[in-house]
Amino acid sequence: MQHHILVNICAIFGVATAVVIICKFLKIRYIIGYLITGVLLSPNTSSYFADMEEVDVYAEIGIILLLFTVGLEFSFTNLQKIKIYVLGGGSAQVLFTIALTAVLIWLMMRPSWQESVFWGFLYALSSTAIVIKTLQDDNKIATPHGKFILAVLLFQDIIIVPLMLLTPILAGAGEDPLMALVWLLGKLVLMGGIAYLLARFIIPYFLKTVMQIQSQEVFLIATVFIVTGIALLTEELGLSLALGAFIAGLIIAETDYNHMAISCFLPFRYVFMSFFFISMGMLLNYEIFLTDFGWIMFWTSFAFAVKAAAGILAVRVMKLEWKTALAVGFSLAQIGEFSFVLAQSGLEYELISANNYQIFLAVSIILMSVTPFVVSNAEKIQPIFLKLGIKNG
Repeated sequence: MQHHILVNICAIFGVATAVVIICKFLKIRYIIGYLITGVLLSPNTSSYFADMEEVDVYAEIGIILLLFTVGLEFSFTNLQKIKIYVLGGGSAQVLFTIALTAVLIWLMMRPSWQESVFWGFLYALSSTAIVIKTLQDDNKIATPHGKFILAVLLFQDIIIVPLMLLTPILAGAGEDPLMALVWLLGKLVLMGGIAYLLARFIIPYFLKTVMQIQSQEVFLIATVFIVTGIALLTEELGLSLALGAFIAGLIIAETDYNHMAISCFLPFRYVFMSFFFISMGMLLNYEIFLTDFGWIMFWTSFAFAVKAAAGILAVRVMKLEWKTALAVGFSLAQIGEFSFVLAQSGLEYELISANNYQIFLAVSIILMSVTPFVVSNAEKIQPIFLKLGIKNG
């Protein structure tokens, strides 16, 4: 039987529905169910999806849709309110994580400095989807640590773009690094100019024309056309499809029709997220737990400790109290969705080996699995540290 895309999507969401229902009875977060679904449907587990390239396509679709919704929700008004935390706290968290990870891995394993820095890139990002959803469920978005976490995650969602573009430069990619960086900056400036023209003149006029038909269905189709068109344009410029999707979300968010776009697409947000997490689980070879279990546990502990320390340092740099610092640090102590995308790029440019890639996926899934529990109980961590002599303030 030939596997058409509709049959594949039916199989993916059919299995996902059954797994998530079971997880609900076991009081396990739905995102963990999506990851389990991916592992069950992985080409390494079953023969249904025998072509790994097909899995990669699903993963790319998932990240494109996810980045579009991130861009669509990106509010400059809300950003203005927490801009100090975004720029100060976000940059501090990312830089501290990259520096700590790169130095420690280089001291322990002695890889090349490029590999060490790339591991810092992978560890620098946290899970926007899981952390924000957990904070929303627990009504903690408006708390001091919730606001700081939101700011850091916003910065990470922005910094993923330059990290993705810097990866091939870090690997050498057959070019002079300085010229490659100049060329990269040139392409970014060009894309920025095109995005400005689209946002200022073309897209608003186009959507205004579309809205004269007064059909939500046509508006939805036109929006999908904009997203795919801009994504393909960025790819033609040698950038990424994901970057184009993010830019498309930003452009539409700045038009008079942003609320309509949000109302159309946000109901599908968790479908997009589930598709992404399932596709990530499909990339994991479960046998890695049998062959490298010790390393998986070691790197899981290492990643958690480094991420927590970097988050705590970032908050303390902003001169906030220890209670907030501890809650932020432990809440951000996991690997992010976009790190998966970076890892695939690192695999392509040989900054990470195939075996280490599988270990990284296993570590990421373990940390994501415990994140909802950690985030929900992050405020309870301070009393433990107070007993160890850490004072608040």
